[in-house]
Amino acid sequence: METMNTSSNATNDVNATNVAIAESTTKLSVSTTPTTPPAGKARIAIGFLLKDTDANLIVASQTILAAMTGNAAYATPAPTLAEITTARNSYIAAVNAGKDSRIAKTVRSQQRKAFTGLLRNLAHYAQVTSGGDLPILLSSGFPAQKGRQRVGPLHVPANLRLKRGKVSGQLIARCNKLDQASAYDWQYATGATPTAWISVPSTFAAKNTFVGLVPGTQYMVRVRAVGTAGPSDWSSAATLMAV
Repeated sequence: METMNTSSNATNDVNATNVAIAESTTKLSVSTTPTTPPAGKARIAIGFLLKDTDANLIVASQTILAAMTGNAAYATPAPTLAEITTARNSYIAAVNAGKDSRIAKTVRSQQRKAFTGLLRNLAHYAQVTSGGDLPILLSSGFPAQKGRQRVGPLHVPANLRLKRGKVSGQLIARCNKLDQASAYDWQYATGATPTAWISVPSTFAAKNTFVGLVPGTQYMVRVRAVGTAGPSDWSSAATLMAV
């Protein structure tokens, strides 16, 4: 699959490069990530970017921030560029600490995971907003790849299950992964209002964590897969009480 990468190469030695962090002064409104990416000719190659070295990821993310700041095609980024910048700064600080102790490695790993999670959501926003139009997509600063041929509607995700998280008011949902799915849409409702479904931001993985739920309340969760031809039907609901 041919990849068009707009980010420049960077040295793997982050400490030696003294990466400069540009502080964004633009105030942006919060927007909910769209839940259904439309079919398009081009797609963001987010997987290649998120697996890159620390140095390359830092440089590429600065390219993305610069490209999306003041970009009329992306008026309401979700997450906001301010959130991305804050997480990026924390990640860079952890990388530049340059210590090989177990604690330092753990902190660096945690900061990278938090930062790339936000960057993945921003990529989803850019993908949906661009509609797969290659020039608009590339104006986001993200690398792009040629899109796949359209396929028929996806199957409903199978084996949806819920389990309680480690903290109060948390439920973790999983379903079987579908090879042709580019994202997963999630909704939840309470047992008292089973038809009042509430949408949450989509995920790229076949997993979602629901937080801030009311202990002692029965919750219902459903999921659908999204591919180049659109979303599948919704799955049957999985039910579990939050504690």
